[in-house]
Amino acid sequence: MNIHLFAMAGIDAPKDSDIRQLKKESLPLYELNKKDLFTAYSTPTGEYLFLSENNQWYAAGHFIKNTLHGLKYGRQTFRPPYKEISDDELSFITMLESNGWTPSDSQYDKAICHTVLEVDSINDVSLYTQSRLAHADGDDDPQVAHSLHYIESVLDGKRSRFISGWESHSFATITESESFCDNILLPVSSWLYLLYYTHFIHNEGEIPSYQMMPRLLGNLWASTSKSYGYNERLIQIQPLF
Repeated sequence: MNIHLFAMAGIDAPKDSDIRQLKKESLPLYELNKKDLFTAYSTPTGEYLFLSENNQWYAAGHFIKNTLHGLKYGRQTFRPPYKEISDDELSFITMLESNGWTPSDSQYDKAICHTVLEVDSINDVSLYTQSRLAHADGDDDPQVAHSLHYIESVLDGKRSRFISGWESHSFATITESESFCDNILLPVSSWLYLLYYTHFIHNEGEIPSYQMMPRLLGNLWASTSKSYGYNERLIQIQPLF
């Protein structure tokens, strides 16, 4: 099982010497409803940095994990004090440390994350595993979510399911479509969804796009948050117990 982990967290401003080495990248502007809401950069070693309109820097990385255990620890921004975890497993921390980046939020020890899994059939993935993917939970974590909140799309008869985590700063996409995964989701949409979600978290549930899919995702994310209203008719709910 190859789980794609897209992780993003706020960091203190990089050194001026490091900023001068960054390469500016393009974002599909029609996907964002405000110019310069985020500016994208890449480093010489291939990592991504984003700068928000409020001058907050974000570090972002893409990692491939083979287990839920690896997924769980791959998004950590601080080393767990209760367990010895290898640097190979602490992918996001290793990326931060190798670049000299410091997380700006000392109150939360995990990066915002989007997990992506390509499968032959969504029906082959149990609801419990789908929930763990949406929460970036390991096998040893208790199952606390009582239901699965999701929306689906269909492309050429292949389903894609978008699942929201519960107050976990995480969400998942499970897709049966190799074409959607390889040509749209992994190279572009995974990053855009992270930017939408980051803005959603820090701006009272606001989605910075007029496009349909981001708006539907915003409604889905609101459905698993205690803070925002949502349209229940636009989501699907399956109980886990």
